[in-house]
Amino acid sequence: MKKRIRKKLNLGEFKETGFEITWKNQELPEADFDKFIQDFLDAIESRGLVFIGGCSVEDAWDGVIARNKRYSCPDVADMEFVSDWFKSRTDIKEFTVGHTIDLWYESECCCDTEA
Repeated sequence: MKKRIRKKLNLGEFKETGFEITWKNQELPEADFDKFIQDFLDAIESRGLVFIGGCSVEDAWDGVIARNKRYSCPDVADMEFVSDWFKSRTDIKEFTVGHTIDLWYESECCCDTEA
């Protein structure tokens, strides 16, 4: 497949991936919760990452963390950074850092495949 087509389809070297994350906070006053969210966003943005997601019905937050740059993907060091950040927090009940997913296509993405 030609490079131009791979780029349009976000395949090969143009694939964009992210990793799943889920967490539940302790019961927090609104001001403390707002500070938690701001701290979280500041931490990931310092590494060039973004969070895409929100809160579910069970008050669990879930989403995807991705790079804030086109045609780039978070690496293992980014996943470890996020995991360590959550481990260091006392206002978290539980969290999971999930597997890597393709941001453009539904299939799970554990390896770099070409179409």
